[in-house]
Amino acid sequence: WGTPLPVWVCDADDSHITSVGSFADLATRSGGPLPDAFDPHKPFIDKYEWDCRCGGRMRRTAEVIDTWFDSGSMPFAQWHYPFENRAQFESHYPADFIAEGVDQTRGWFYSLLAIATGLADDLPNNAIAPGSGVTSIGAAPYRSVVVNDMVLDATGVKMSKSKGNAVDVWAVIPRHGVDAIRLFLVTSSQVWIPRRFDESAMREKAGRFLITLKNIYSGIFAKYASFGWQPSGEDPAPAQRPPIDRWVLARLATVEREVDRLLEEYDATLAATLLLEFVDDDVSKWYVRQSRARFYDIDGADNRAAFATLHEVLVVVCRLLAPFAPFVADWIHRELTGESVHLASYVREGRALGDGALEGAMTHIRMLARLGRSARESVGIRVRQPLQTAVCVVPGAEHSALQPLLPLLAGELNVKAITFATSANSLVRLSAKPNYRSLGKKVGKSMPLAAKAVEALTAEALVAFEAGAPLAVSVGNESHLLAPEDLIITRHASGDLVVSGDGGYFVAIDPTITAELRREGIARDLISRIQRMRKDAGLAVSDRIILRVTGDPDVVDAARAHEEWIGSEVLARSIFVGEAALQGQQAMDAVDLDGLAARIALTKED
Repeated sequence: WGTPLPVWVCDADDSHITSVGSFADLATRSGGPLPDAFDPHKPFIDKYEWDCRCGGRMRRTAEVIDTWFDSGSMPFAQWHYPFENRAQFESHYPADFIAEGVDQTRGWFYSLLAIATGLADDLPNNAIAPGSGVTSIGAAPYRSVVVNDMVLDATGVKMSKSKGNAVDVWAVIPRHGVDAIRLFLVTSSQVWIPRRFDESAMREKAGRFLITLKNIYSGIFAKYASFGWQPSGEDPAPAQRPPIDRWVLARLATVEREVDRLLEEYDATLAATLLLEFVDDDVSKWYVRQSRARFYDIDGADNRAAFATLHEVLVVVCRLLAPFAPFVADWIHRELTGESVHLASYVREGRALGDGALEGAMTHIRMLARLGRSARESVGIRVRQPLQTAVCVVPGAEHSALQPLLPLLAGELNVKAITFATSANSLVRLSAKPNYRSLGKKVGKSMPLAAKAVEALTAEALVAFEAGAPLAVSVGNESHLLAPEDLIITRHASGDLVVSGDGGYFVAIDPTITAELRREGIARDLISRIQRMRKDAGLAVSDRIILRVTGDPDVVDAARAHEEWIGSEVLARSIFVGEAALQGQQAMDAVDLDGLAARIALTKED
């Protein structure tokens, strides 16, 4: 049950030892050719004997080789080197990397190293650099070693059958799938760090990501592409597509390059994490959400641009994802291209470079969107309620670079107009309070006087202080220079605007809701509720409807003012509003639109 030690010892003098180096050597020494069905294992090998020069008999020693010797011989034995396949062996040796469990480093890692060192100069690809002064380095059988640590239970204890905390993988796989397990193990920590196996954490991270990816493909791309879109020459070239398409393709190129680099450096954890964040944050939560309405049709240039862009994103994502989640990546890739992802190039030849300027501009826009939503939330104004203006401050950015992306920001914040300010001075006023712990160490018992001096500081002085100008307070006959940690600076909105800021970014919204804006907000609520009713009724995305709306006077006014817009959004061929909606229509759903009563009915057009 192991490789027989190829050593023969004389039974008359055990100092007479012969190591047999090949089958041919064995045949010569034993005095005859080996049979076609020759088996070099025990007990068959032990029948081969020959006479020693001393008159004794050479018999094979009883020992077998430790099984790790077999493993350590793998790089050479798989090619039957040095007896044949020299070219193949030289093209594959040494290995780029080996993977080794931390509890097995005395096994494969050591046996590979020991055997290769023994063979030394007989191995290829170990040339010494000229002038290095090194005469011999032996043979390195691998260029890198990736050592994976232990998998622990959810409480951090090493899994053990005796402790009863070992996970039955055959029970976990049917619940979550192999891809989720692989993603969890790779992304939870670097492989050389112990990690806890927690099914709830796996569902939250890996499981949620796989659901997100499936929803992007099945719920958006495949669902709407099924109406007839296929890649073709009719799709606009990337340079001719809208800014958001060009942005996500630029981000894709950057992520593709970075994931490839990280894997070349054997950092699978950062590579997989970067890819998951791209799909979740950039593709799902921003690109798809901003572009959703563009997928409802397939004929226009803008529609085709959206489909072509998302198709490319999904194909490349599947290729980057394949080492981590091979099954779902292969399924989606086959659906998109008809080919297995595992036969595709990992990265695209001649792939486009990222567009740093566009990526940076979109980063600014997304920060402003977050702050704008925060400003709305602070005064309880729903996003569906349109507002008139937003004033933005972006530190260190050229406003001209942001202009092409402003329609995205306006749509995200649901405002009619966006303007820029060079600073937040006109939007906020600053006040300060002392940090008693820090400032008290400087002024001691004079802290009450210092506190009054700090609170008397002007907003202009505080603005200059934040920009790096020196600032001091006088306490009695002494002047104390202030450090940033000595003050707690608070911002307050100037005038009627509602301001939200972070790291030099500011967004100020005008919370005034005019009668016209309120009607538009009610119309948006109507559209949202009607779309939900379409879905609940099982209508296809292309089905046309007949719509009837009535309710409180404000609802009727809003429906009439925006009748054409509502109809285009919900695919209504005919709309009946107010009393006309009641005629001949008995079954109407009563709904609440942010405190307003409405009744809605829809029927599929014949």
